[in-house]
Amino acid sequence: MLINKLKELIENEKNYIENIPSEIESSENKIPIEQEMSKQAKIMKSFLNCNCKYYPLNTEDNDIICGYLESLQRSKEEHFIPIIVDISDNLLDAVIMNTVVDSDDDSESIMDLGIRENKKRDEFFKNGIIDFETSEVIERYRKNMVSKDFSAGKDLLDEMIENNREYFGGYELEKDELEVEDDPTADVDDLDFEDEMEKHGEILIAEIPVENPWEIFAYIPFGGWNDCPGNEDIMSISKYWFEKYGAIPFEISHNTLEYIVEKPVDDEDKIRFTEEFYAFCPDSVDKYMENFNIDKLAKKIYGEKIWHFCWN
Repeated sequence: MLINKLKELIENEKNYIENIPSEIESSENKIPIEQEMSKQAKIMKSFLNCNCKYYPLNTEDNDIICGYLESLQRSKEEHFIPIIVDISDNLLDAVIMNTVVDSDDDSESIMDLGIRENKKRDEFFKNGIIDFETSEVIERYRKNMVSKDFSAGKDLLDEMIENNREYFGGYELEKDELEVEDDPTADVDDLDFEDEMEKHGEILIAEIPVENPWEIFAYIPFGGWNDCPGNEDIMSISKYWFEKYGAIPFEISHNTLEYIVEKPVDDEDKIRFTEEFYAFCPDSVDKYMENFNIDKLAKKIYGEKIWHFCWN
């Protein structure tokens, strides 16, 4: 799986951003030609409107990771931030629903007009290419989102943590109350996120033309459904996590979000971040653990260089 391959590369590289594996050169020639794309992939590429590398179903994980790292290597000079996009109808519908809204009625979107029906979808994306009027709406949305203030990430997490306080046992945790390394109850095997990760389908490595990692979600606004935070909240929290931990969105699907973390959580922040992790995405814990135990969660995520979130 992608997450395991990336972990392997991270463990083998002292600086995984600058020291790009030699495998990249051999993998570059394996990138498939564009006409192999499905209709969904063409629509997503048209929607993103940026340089993308395409990988069909069942592409080797190593090829995808090397493609990502090659993009990452070029990103600073060419002013973009790459992200792996796992293409699906659900993700496509979500980003379109969050972006293309009628200016006179925010409740009306392409989703309301029948985006799930191929006939209606084709009216907006003829042959997989977005029409001019819709592309203007998307561009206005992105410019508006990038211009907003996203400095409230910590405050949002404070509120989320308080709303989930009962799941932490109803008490305030102190730093000396959790000994992650020595706690025998913190059984990491009870919380194996990767075991149930779905096999990826078609992949785009999108080179999003933004300066800041949280601005990726102006191009891929997938939040705001079920218990997943709204897109603006995700952007604010991502900004806070980038500034504190160097967390960069790495992969996104219809219900998962992963970050690469430059500065893993240390002893001083392990309690606070454990609360943030659960408050941001309770489903990532509840799905894998019958009885929530903050000790177990802390041991699982403490010091990790990849954060995996999954909403039901």
